[in-house]
Parts: sequence; C-alpha cells; structure tokens
Amino acid sequence: MKFKILPSKNTEAYELLKIQREAFYSDLMKYKDYDTNPATESLEYFLFRMENSLHYSIFVEDKLAGGICIVIQTYTHYYLFSIFLSSRFQNKGLGSKIVQELERRFPHVRKWSLHTPKDDHRNRHFYEKLGFEKTGQEPINQYLTLINYEKNMR
Repeated sequence: MKFKILPSKNTEAYELLKIQREAFYSDLMKYKDYDTNPATESLEYFLFRMENSLHYSIFVEDKLAGGICIVIQTYTHYYLFSIFLSSRFQNKGLGSKIVQELERRFPHVRKWSLHTPKDDHRNRHFYEKLGFEKTGQEPINQYLTLINYEKNMR
C-alpha cells in the first residue's frame, strides 16, 4: 500500500482531529484518562500542537488516512507523541513502514522515544519489533500505566 507523509496543513486539522479521536476513543473508554488522551483534545489545542511540533498528515491513495506528531526534545532526540490512522487503514502493515520512513527522513536523530499503555501488548510488540526498548513506566491513573520506550540509532 502506497502512502505519503506530508507536513500537515491547518485546513486538514478538523479531519485529522476526527481521525485522531476515532483512533484513541477505545483507549479513552478503557483507561479513563480524560486529561491526557488524544481523543479528548479540542480543535484549538490540536492546532496548537500542529504549530508547535513536527506534524504530518498521512495519505494513502490520495486519501487523508492519519497523522503523526513529533516533539523535538533536542536536535538528536525526537519524541514520537503519536501516530494515528483511520480504522480503515489499520492492520495493513503501514505502521512499520511509517516509522521506518520517519527514521530515514531524520538521519540526524540518534534517539527516538515514545510511550504506550502497559497492557497494550499489541502496541508494545509493534514498537519492540521495531527496535524500541523499555526504559521505565509512569502511572497515569488507576487504569493506566504508560511504558516509556527509546530507540537508539546507530
């Protein structure tokens, strides 16, 4: 499946937020993390993040399929805040290709970091398969603990 990663435009914000809410809604219901879950973001805050991070839109066959938010920690350390895809584009092998494309696109980055729910074994396996290693964990509430991951590039 062919895809493109392009810088997000403000005109895409509403549709991207809709996709993000769809992608994270089941986590919101499960973990009840109403203050931190991307499914609860307002359009205003979403636009703020777009303007204050590296924000990309993912297109599959010229259709807006999802987005990526990267927060620069330092010149050589990037934090992958989120990757989200519409359900109709999930489970098609895109996630691995997207992460590999990001790594290729930013060769100066020596360390990538991210977090994912402790009990989300599918996500954890996905990131571990891509070379991310557990570096710690952070309790959010009684339902949710996040696992911190890092990947050091050669």
